[in-house]
Amino acid sequence: MAELSIEKAILGKILSAPYTFESAVENGLKEQYFVNNENREIYKQMLKIYTENGVFEQSFLKVPREKLIELAEESNGVVHMNLGVKVLRDEYKNYYMDKKIQKVLETEDLSVDEKRKNIITIVERLGDFEEESNKLVTPRGLLSEWWTDLEKKELDGIYTGYSDLDKYVFLEKGSLITIGARPSMGKTAFGLNLAYKNAVKHNVLYVNIEMNTKQITNRILASMSGVLLKKIKKTKGEVLTDEDIAAISRKMSMFEKLKLGILDCKNNNFEIIVQGIKKAHEKTPLALIVIDYLTLMQAKGYSNKNIEVEEMANRLKALAKELDTCIVVLAQLNRDVEKRPDKRPVLMDLRDSGGIEQASNVVMFLHREDYYKTPNSEKKLSMMEVIIRKNRDGELGTVSLVFNKETQEIRTLQKQPKLIDVGDDEDDKRRRPY
Repeated sequence: MAELSIEKAILGKILSAPYTFESAVENGLKEQYFVNNENREIYKQMLKIYTENGVFEQSFLKVPREKLIELAEESNGVVHMNLGVKVLRDEYKNYYMDKKIQKVLETEDLSVDEKRKNIITIVERLGDFEEESNKLVTPRGLLSEWWTDLEKKELDGIYTGYSDLDKYVFLEKGSLITIGARPSMGKTAFGLNLAYKNAVKHNVLYVNIEMNTKQITNRILASMSGVLLKKIKKTKGEVLTDEDIAAISRKMSMFEKLKLGILDCKNNNFEIIVQGIKKAHEKTPLALIVIDYLTLMQAKGYSNKNIEVEEMANRLKALAKELDTCIVVLAQLNRDVEKRPDKRPVLMDLRDSGGIEQASNVVMFLHREDYYKTPNSEKKLSMMEVIIRKNRDGELGTVSLVFNKETQEIRTLQKQPKLIDVGDDEDDKRRRPY
């Protein structure tokens, strides 16, 4: 009968030190991780005893004495329960993958190409084995975690970088924040501003699905320096002056020091993108992840776009909790916005799925009234409303920012002390007044 190397050691540790059972459960130990049927049934009994009594009592176990002695002798194989659970989970993950792949290879009615695709899907879905998934937390554990957080000096997240918006929204660890807007409203500009301004102090990942890396570089340099984007892009008839080049040069050092990573996604497969995010986080723990944008990603196996988008939104929320970071995802809005006299978006305008709203801690929309008024559309400065329509831990409201369409920079409406300052006085003059 199959058995993973550490199964007996974990059960033996619980039997010899019953107080470790709570730690095993809190660290995500599941029945399915025990490949051996007998071991799985013993752990199932332990769970039932704990659930019914609030504590694990060995005397309630209906296991032969010889088996208990056998397990107890293996207890030295686990020193720290959290590490033991991790080892067993990793072993089970490998066992699961090998078993699934072997089954695919032995299926005679599948072509070579179909077998290859199935195996790729199995490998991609290994990301579903999340640490501490569906863990049971006791009141004592909750209080311990609360006191630990209280004693920590650092915050459980970061600020947006816009003082007015910070009154409503905090980029909290474990949260999913959705920012929706119609095309050309400034969605990507807002995402990039949020990313690079926070990257001055924090590790940030920008997941780029829509643009190439050169376009991202151009936009950030334009926003930082105040030089017109069309000049940096070398649009026909536009030439960078010596003053422009000097302004960009002054920002080069700051640009290089940004704690900003760009995940350049040539493949829009959702599973591959998730794995890329996890690898980036393993290398450098991330305080913020910005994804541009949700409906450009594709998840396999869904014929209905609504269900596909809902599944991706739920997975991103789970990913934020798993990585203990904040994920901000940009989203496209449907055309119904254009049909109303008041074109300020509402929750039902989220394209393809109401599941996005359900998964998100915060849902915000970007709106520029001048976009719909042709006579004013040529003005370089635009009033951008950030409309908070859902806020699980805070108030709803609207914050006004200023969007410079020529440089792609977004700033607070009134000049006031900022939590994050990315400009110096000399270059600020290029962007004033607003």
